[in-house]
Amino acid sequence: MLIYESHYKNIASIVMESSQLRVTILPESGGKIQSIFNKIEGKELLIQSQNSEFKRSDYDNSFSDGDQSGFDEVFPTIEACRYPTAPWSGINIPDHGEVWTLPWAAERHEDHVTLTVDGVRFPYQLKKKIEFQQENCLKISYSVANRSDFPFSYIWAPHILFAREEDFEVCLPSAVKTVMSTCNLDNKLGGFGTMHTWPTTVVDDAAYPISKTYPMYPGKCEKYYAMDTLDEGWCALFNPKTGSAVGLSFPVSDVPYLGIWDGFIGDQCATALEPCTGAFDDLGVANLWRRVQSVEGKSARAWYLTLTVDTVKSVEGIDAAGNFKCQK
Repeated sequence: MLIYESHYKNIASIVMESSQLRVTILPESGGKIQSIFNKIEGKELLIQSQNSEFKRSDYDNSFSDGDQSGFDEVFPTIEACRYPTAPWSGINIPDHGEVWTLPWAAERHEDHVTLTVDGVRFPYQLKKKIEFQQENCLKISYSVANRSDFPFSYIWAPHILFAREEDFEVCLPSAVKTVMSTCNLDNKLGGFGTMHTWPTTVVDDAAYPISKTYPMYPGKCEKYYAMDTLDEGWCALFNPKTGSAVGLSFPVSDVPYLGIWDGFIGDQCATALEPCTGAFDDLGVANLWRRVQSVEGKSARAWYLTLTVDTVKSVEGIDAAGNFKCQK
């Protein structure tokens, strides 16, 4: 394994390499994972901007005005909103949260990288440790420390913009039977609160397979959440024609919700798999629905995420070690 300093376009980076993956991290821009390159298949997993330079975003910028690429950390909300409870009631939280635009302090170690950032409008510190759990599996261990005396509610989500192949399918745990649309833009799943059966629903009196990422339609922008209680913490994209799969695993005790975004980033097709600590994008809405995690005063919470690439015959789950449960 190699860990070294480099540059991505015009911005400093840290690169981690195993025999199967090359991972590029941008500490100065949200500590984001900009690139995950599958060395075995010779392909980039994440959407990359076609601009010659990386477009940095300032604090409180809209996500749509930024580079719109790679894997950003979203915390403590997804949509811009006001903090819902005392003692921070009414304080504005930026679009996609605070940390995706901030510089993170980074430390390179022999076998891992740690990155840390402090909140701007709220008294927390978010930290992550990135390492290879296996040659084909990246593990990210997270922790949030609450420095105040009051409980702090938060939504964390990994905003991973996977570049889509035409035959990709979204694979979710068998417990998921119903999903709810949370996107207010014009799309086939309808406005916020529209319920659908998973993996196939009915739209305009015709079967509509939500799990199939194609065919695309102009302006596609679908976001939905699993409404059923997750009994397993995993999700994946799988190409049944080639066997190519990329999947995430996470602890449902700490990350109990799961959202999926599917649509266009510019003229590129992307799917974001988003296990999260609070549902429905808006921290205030999550608080009203009681679908949000919190950390008590002067304490911390921890969780993890694994990201695995593999070639398989089916996807039946992903364990905590990042192994696909399937027929090889």
